[in-house]
Amino acid sequence: MIGEMENDTFKTGQAVEDFYRIRRRANLRRFLRQMTRREDDELVAYEELRKHLTAVESSERRLEDVPLDAIVGSVGRYSDFTSEFMPKNNADRDRWVRVKLAMTGIEGVPPIEVYKLGEAYFVRDGNHRVSVAREMGFTHLQAFVTPVKTNVPFKPGDDPKAVMLAGERRKFLDATQLDRVRPAADLEVSEPGAFERLREHISVHRYFMGIDEDRPVTWSEAVEHWYDTVYQPVLESIRQSGILVQFPGRTEADLYLWLADHRANLEREVGWRLPSDQVVQGLTGAAVAQPDVRDALLADLAEHPARRRDVAFADDILVAFDLGAPGRQALAQALTLAKAEGSRVYGLRANEGNADAAERSATEAAFHDACEAAGVEGQLAFAAGDPVDVILERSIWADLVVATLTYEDANGHRSLARNVRPLLRRTPRPLLAVSGPPTDLSRPLLAYDGRPQADLALFAAVYASLKWGAVPTVLTVSEVGRSAETTLAKAREAFERYGAKADYVQREGAVGDAIVQVAEARDRNLILMGSYTYSRWLEGVFGGVLEHVLLHADRPVLIA
Repeated sequence: MIGEMENDTFKTGQAVEDFYRIRRRANLRRFLRQMTRREDDELVAYEELRKHLTAVESSERRLEDVPLDAIVGSVGRYSDFTSEFMPKNNADRDRWVRVKLAMTGIEGVPPIEVYKLGEAYFVRDGNHRVSVAREMGFTHLQAFVTPVKTNVPFKPGDDPKAVMLAGERRKFLDATQLDRVRPAADLEVSEPGAFERLREHISVHRYFMGIDEDRPVTWSEAVEHWYDTVYQPVLESIRQSGILVQFPGRTEADLYLWLADHRANLEREVGWRLPSDQVVQGLTGAAVAQPDVRDALLADLAEHPARRRDVAFADDILVAFDLGAPGRQALAQALTLAKAEGSRVYGLRANEGNADAAERSATEAAFHDACEAAGVEGQLAFAAGDPVDVILERSIWADLVVATLTYEDANGHRSLARNVRPLLRRTPRPLLAVSGPPTDLSRPLLAYDGRPQADLALFAAVYASLKWGAVPTVLTVSEVGRSAETTLAKAREAFERYGAKADYVQREGAVGDAIVQVAEARDRNLILMGSYTYSRWLEGVFGGVLEHVLLHADRPVLIA
């Protein structure tokens, strides 16, 4: 009797030592995976895989010998064991030891229960028996097997995520037929669940499409319309912006879904409903300020005159608006430009204190009435804080900023508005400074000095010639160390490259005075110029050409 007890104690101790031995192996594997940044070593979750593959369990149940290497997952204990069924937690010790003693004893253990999906098996009951059997070197284990029917092949060694995605993709394509109606459709995703979200987007699109068209919309109509008018334009923006490089391991469809979520959050934050392409532009800075974007736009205008109505310098215009005369003038100018360009207008009422309900209501009514009268799509948002800081924060979501930067005191003396110098220096988008009633901007003067800061203004002048049929006046002023003729030749080359027309003028003397005088003499109703001509330090000390023009030109100034 004592001998049997001692023998049982020895077997138990040996089983405990076996448990801790494989636990050490499991910990070593986990450490190595962390060092190499590989994914966690877990079993496949049966229910998640079955759901994504739309697999159906049969009523059949048969007894057979199952190869242990083909058992890859578990129904309920997939996070408690490694992929080789080594326990992850010491809390499993007593149960594991009891199973080991039973499997090495006279009584033995009953067959395990598994599901068979494809060529792989998933434990329904008997996880510890599989763990012990593998530790003991078994190759097979007796099991009651329930087959699971699926149209997606799955075998041991397959990446579960890849198989899930394949199953979801097949289900999505069966429902939408996009692979048939749009064979070039790029619908690769990297995370399970994404295809179901795409399907939800189509359902929502179908609902609103029916409201817009006031008729029942078929599913197939909604699928094609969603792909052509929603999904594909976003993909084009993603490709043109190059934003995908900031998301390694992700696909264009992943980014489409991410942008949809990001846009919803952004709209709550800024108070505007932003189109996806504008969100992409804001995130990447891929605005018309980039030389390659400018060149492509001008080439398009020059080569395809019939498309001039479809091409815009500024699709989205941000205007600083309030109920005062300067704010109304800025809105009027923004609406004049938006109507000519087919642009959207985003109004921004920014102040250092919160607007009361009455002022807010009056501001909204004035803004929306003006937009409706102009036939321009407009949205208004309110933001508390320093107006310049708020404009700078929001400007990334627009192509152009419109604001009144000067004011007149009681004696008629014009001054720069308070704190606008940071706006002149730091705005990431072109800035249209308004100083009076709106003009049609059809007679631009380009003040060009050949420096990089003026190249965007040069682009705007060529654009005005091609898009509006304007004949800009190009002014260069002789400066120390810079020939006016050389500078003028550079501007002329840009116009001639695209077949655009312009008049060319050279002057000597103070640059700011020359710009104001030529604008007046030539009856120019818009001045185009770079953000600053000299160093910021010199302009801060001596006033600067830009500030001189803003204070004396008495007409809109586009600061590129």
